[in-house]
Amino acid sequence: MELRELHCFEVLAEELHFARAAERLGLAQSGVSRLIAGLETDLGGKLFNRGKRSQVSLTTTGALFLPEARAILRQAERGESLGKRAARGEVGRLEIGFVASAAWDGTASALVRRYHETAPEVEIHLREMETPRQLEEIAAGRLDLGFLRARADYPVEVRVTPLKRDALLLALPAHSHLARSPALTPDMLKGQKFILPHFGEEAGFLARLQTLGQAGGFVPEFLTPVRDFITVLTAVGAGLGLGLIPEPAKSLGLPGVVLRQIDGITLDSSLMLASRRAETSPVVRQFLALARAKG
Repeated sequence: MELRELHCFEVLAEELHFARAAERLGLAQSGVSRLIAGLETDLGGKLFNRGKRSQVSLTTTGALFLPEARAILRQAERGESLGKRAARGEVGRLEIGFVASAAWDGTASALVRRYHETAPEVEIHLREMETPRQLEEIAAGRLDLGFLRARADYPVEVRVTPLKRDALLLALPAHSHLARSPALTPDMLKGQKFILPHFGEEAGFLARLQTLGQAGGFVPEFLTPVRDFITVLTAVGAGLGLGLIPEPAKSLGLPGVVLRQIDGITLDSSLMLASRRAETSPVVRQFLALARAKG
């Protein structure tokens, strides 16, 4: 059976008149007759009683088949509509990862909110995870997009779009003498221990601390790497060491921790939006277009 045959059958069943059905369908009467004959051949039975003098009427078979034909046509219409909307990026599903620092100043939530306003029927799932895992998940196709910290190298399957550049601040224990100093310079940090997240080397934080050490005339001493920036801040608040933290951490207001700028040196870290390089999903492409337009 073809959809055009079913559509022709539905219209003729409503009109019960070949000429009027042909007019509605934009066909010749002979075209209507061919479509109905083809459908009857497919089904193996007559759908209409018709003759030169008698009015057209549905056969028992036709009356029983009409609700099914309508159901098939409505399902096809819904499927076509859904397919077109999906192709336009209006429906679908997005799996989005984010590092905590992308949430601290609302960068991730603001962009997701703007996208959700343009495509409210797209199902969005947010998952907090560190940068290395996001890259693995995106490359493997289990994650569509990721808000993450910039690094020197990315998997070949991944491409990134810059979103913003954040200054890196020094996290200090609030009770330390350094926190009470009116100004901080690199040379004042000699002899301090520093805490890095375990992905710090790949994301360039190790290199930035080494640059800080060069500016201050010392080689930084590092404690065992920790899971993430929240753990860095917790360890700093406990007085275990110092850390370099993206500026959006100011919004957290963690007790026992002071965030300070270091005079005489500029240290920063970029927030990126990562996606698959060969992305074909309309919903992902629409999100990326929105992010790039914002930039």
